[in-house]
Amino acid sequence: MIYKNKIFSEEELKGQDFKGDRFLECRLQNINCKFTNFENCEFETCDFSGSLFTITNFTECSFRGSKLSNIDFSEVTIKNCDFSESILVNCVYKHIKGKNEEKKCDLKGCNFSSANLKNSLFDFCDLTEVSFIKADLEGAIFEKCTLTKTDFSEANLSGVNFSNSRIGNAILDIDGFIQFGNSKGFVLK
Repeated sequence: MIYKNKIFSEEELKGQDFKGDRFLECRLQNINCKFTNFENCEFETCDFSGSLFTITNFTECSFRGSKLSNIDFSEVTIKNCDFSESILVNCVYKHIKGKNEEKKCDLKGCNFSSANLKNSLFDFCDLTEVSFIKADLEGAIFEKCTLTKTDFSEANLSGVNFSNSRIGNAILDIDGFIQFGNSKGFVLK
């Protein structure tokens, strides 16, 4: 089904399964999306501003040009999603297993190319082979993450923190390397 310029309410989304649907310039703002499953869906220039997600699943979805800022993805399962060219400022990617017990947030296979991820937090995430090519990561925090073959080519890494993260064969271009060094207090001579 194709939804165009539709404004969604909580009641229309709660407990629903959407498979292969297209959402074009839709507004899913200020809602609490509970127990909802999105599979192979396309969200093009949609606005999720101010929304909460409770036990929600996004599998192989595309969010090109969509606004998803200030969202806590702690109770969201994300598998093989394309967030390229999306606005994801101040987002939290983290999972809680039980009472104060963390569970690894698996974001393998996701694409964040050319996305705006300023000041976002990736906490205990597996970002193996994830693309951040040309992403704006200014002020982002990668805490206890797995960054194996993660591609940061042409990304803005100003003020990025990689605390306690495992980095293996992650890809940086020379500008990213300099920005990373500067954020750690190094000065290039």
